[in-house]
Amino acid sequence: MGTVLTQRVLAVLELRRPNGAFVTELVAAIDPVANPSQIEQALAELERSGRVLIIDHVAPDIHLKSIDLRIVAQVPPEEDESAAYQTVEALWDEWLRSFLATHRCQ
Repeated sequence: MGTVLTQRVLAVLELRRPNGAFVTELVAAIDPVANPSQIEQALAELERSGRVLIIDHVAPDIHLKSIDLRIVAQVPPEEDESAAYQTVEALWDEWLRSFLATHRCQ
């Protein structure tokens, strides 16, 4: 399937437990100086083919509105998106708990 970049995305996700990450973490793990539009194209291709699920989240603080809070999770082979959705939500809940426990708006 697909390009070298789509294979790299899947390889990074396969190494993570659970098999998901914030898109920004994924980009940094693949190549922090890569062309973002190429990575976006690879993610779009993987999402169209049902290999990953990408969900965006609303910023919990006005100061984070410009931050990319999308989380991508690998859809396990021979399964529907429910496992990937649970991965995304578990990662979001963990991040949100940590953020709210330490953040104080000034």
